[in-house]
Amino acid sequence: MKIKFLFLIAFLGFHLNVNSEILNNSEITWHGWTDKTLTQAKAINRLVLISLTAEWCQFCKKMDAVTYQDKAVIDELNKHYLTIKADEAKYPDIAKRYAKIGRPGTIILDHKGNILLAKTGYLKPQWMLWTLQAVKEESNNKNG
Repeated sequence: MKIKFLFLIAFLGFHLNVNSEILNNSEITWHGWTDKTLTQAKAINRLVLISLTAEWCQFCKKMDAVTYQDKAVIDELNKHYLTIKADEAKYPDIAKRYAKIGRPGTIILDHKGNILLAKTGYLKPQWMLWTLQAVKEESNNKNG
């Protein structure tokens, strides 16, 4: 009887933990940039957010530690955006394409690659959330 009870507790604990992770995604799902990124964004009906970063950029690190750890920002990004973290050393082609945008840089594209927003500088969590919601809303209104 004790073995069955312990097995039941372990089984339920495992499933509750897995379901909790699914329901409370605590990290942004970052994707790599490929030539199919825009096609993928169109297929899943999402905008593309590119976070331009660099190793030397202290405010990039602050965005990672503060803004991109905010639950509301995480939820908004995971639900409505295809997110790309583009470090200039790892993605020199993207760094070159968006060279006029400083670091940290936040770029939002539609599925055709049109720039809907290009912002240089640190964004506090609430400002990031408002920005994401406003761009999404404006895009939805245009595509009606």
